[in-house]
Amino acid sequence: MKVKDAQTHTHTLSNTHKMPGKSYGIQAKHCKIGAKLAKVKGSVCSLCYGMNGFYNMPVVQNAEDLRMELMEDDAGWEDAMVLQIARLIEPFFRWFDNGDLQSVENLARIVRVCERTPEINHWLPTKEWGMVNDFLTDGGALPDNLALRPSGYMMNGAPPVFRGKFWRMAGIPTSTATYLDQDDKPEVVHGHMCPAHWQEGRCGDCRACWNGKEVPNVTYANQRQKIRK
Repeated sequence: MKVKDAQTHTHTLSNTHKMPGKSYGIQAKHCKIGAKLAKVKGSVCSLCYGMNGFYNMPVVQNAEDLRMELMEDDAGWEDAMVLQIARLIEPFFRWFDNGDLQSVENLARIVRVCERTPEINHWLPTKEWGMVNDFLTDGGALPDNLALRPSGYMMNGAPPVFRGKFWRMAGIPTSTATYLDQDDKPEVVHGHMCPAHWQEGRCGDCRACWNGKEVPNVTYANQRQKIRK
């Protein structure tokens, strides 16, 4: 299968200017937990970048809608994703630069793609804790080359702690988000502070998001806090 043929099963991968490698996203309006959080003042999703700017362009939204349709329904999606991801020059890939997991089966398909591309470092941020927990409860396992990071729900909040029915998720790396103070400094930092805000919005040489083994939590600076209060 050639890349052009593969794209009929996946649509194109995204080139996100901030990051190395490529990414794959869908419209933020399809987020399940995120759509609820977007209505909650002080939540990370109430300041969602995926509902603004570049992501509001019709050509981008059309591409994201097509990706979602193919991701959920196309039988050749996994093989086509493996072919394209395995060819990446930069061995870093992000799932959902916009949007989030849609189902347990969606996560299972992504995990299989990660398992078949062991030379690539994968990062998947998600607020769908329940889907991840159900996947693990059903006997699923996360491969070593996938840094799946459940995200905290509230700005300046602590990293998620998984107890009770979520005990299977204990030890999984996480992420949080912080407001910036009047001096452009982060108000609350847990673990590693993402440097992108002070690097013209780019990762630079940082790869912490993909390093789930050595970086248990990454804190991100909010880029849109001018509408915060």
